[in-house]
Formats: sequence, C-alpha cells, structure tokens
Amino acid sequence: MKICRQLLSLILLFSCACATLGVDGSSGPAAVLYASGKVQVNGADSRKITTLFSGDSIRTDADSVANIIAQGSSVLVMPSASVKFLGNAVELTQGGVAIATSAGMFAMAYGLTITPTAQTLSKFEVAEDEDSVVVAAREGSVAVSDGQQTSTTQEGQQTSHKKKGGAAPGASGGHAISGKTLAILGAASAATVAAILIFDKDEKKCVSPSGGKKC
Repeated sequence: MKICRQLLSLILLFSCACATLGVDGSSGPAAVLYASGKVQVNGADSRKITTLFSGDSIRTDADSVANIIAQGSSVLVMPSASVKFLGNAVELTQGGVAIATSAGMFAMAYGLTITPTAQTLSKFEVAEDEDSVVVAAREGSVAVSDGQQTSTTQEGQQTSHKKKGGAAPGASGGHAISGKTLAILGAASAATVAAILIFDKDEKKCVSPSGGKKC
C-alpha cells in the first residue's frame, strides 16, 4: 500500500532528525516537519522536510501524512487533517493526531485541552468525530479539560467528549483513526520521541485503544 511505503520511508528520516533535535534549538526553528504525500504549510505545498515555527498551520490530503519533530516530542498528523503548531502544543481543527512526548506537549481540539498528567513519556491520540472528540491514552494518562471540568483518560483507555458548543456524541463517521490502525509509538529519550502510525484508510474510522479490529 502506498501510504504504508511512505510511512516506512519516514522512519529513516526520523532517525536522522532525532540526532539533531537533542541539542538546544532555542535560537532556531521550533520544529521540523517531514511530509509524505501532499502536505500544505500555511496554505503552500510543503517540501519533504520543512522547518516550522509556532503559529504555522499544517494540512494533509487524504493519502498523506506529516510528522512534526520538536525537542522532546513528535506529532503525527493523520490523513485529511488540519492542525496549528503552537510550540509545545498543537491545535486540532480537523482529523486526528498522535502525540508522543517527554516534554509535556499537549493538544487542543474544539474547546478541549488534552494534557499528559506525568512528566515522563506519554503517548496519546486525539481525533474528531462528527460531534465529539475521541481521546486514546496509549502510554501514561491524560487530563481532558473543557475549561470548567477536568476528567482523566487512563492509560490503555479511550474516552469520547462532546465538542464544545456542539451536539451530544452520537453517530460515527468523522475523521478519527482506523480500526486497523497499528500504533508504533517508537523509542524515546529525554530529548526526542519518534511516533509512527500506519493508517488503513479503507476501514471504519475510530480510535481503538488495543489497535485491533474491534473499535
């Protein structure tokens, strides 16, 4: 499958990027983006390797993915997704992301803030459905806040949350992650984390905490 070959080719790129992200980059770019397929940054087609700064917007096509490598964190932007990179956070406006972080990177989506609860390595996924946001904690727990109440998604579990100002959670069919998703949230160090997910676009879209067929 084309998307699988593209993702596997990114693994080699990530291994090179990890070596450079272990140094202090406070005077340089905030992150590096690796694109597979058609990816846009701030509305313009991205090169395969692009530097990112806080405030940059990223959009992927249906058969494309992007991986954002920042110091201590990695964000996989799923196909048909749109995010804004905010330094130590990403704001999801469409689709889904997978985050692996040892630096406390968090995500925002539809009025929700999803934050790792520990200072150690955390791996979690956030994806929007038609009327809800699904959060899956792969390693470590995450706190989900709507600005008034905070709940915790425990490691190995997934939770569904009403989009702020939207309808109650109901029918599926949004842009979340395939039921056949194989999560390979890779090796981590204190400075850098690599995250890969292989996406099967032909299956029903949802988040499966076990990575299996049941969703």
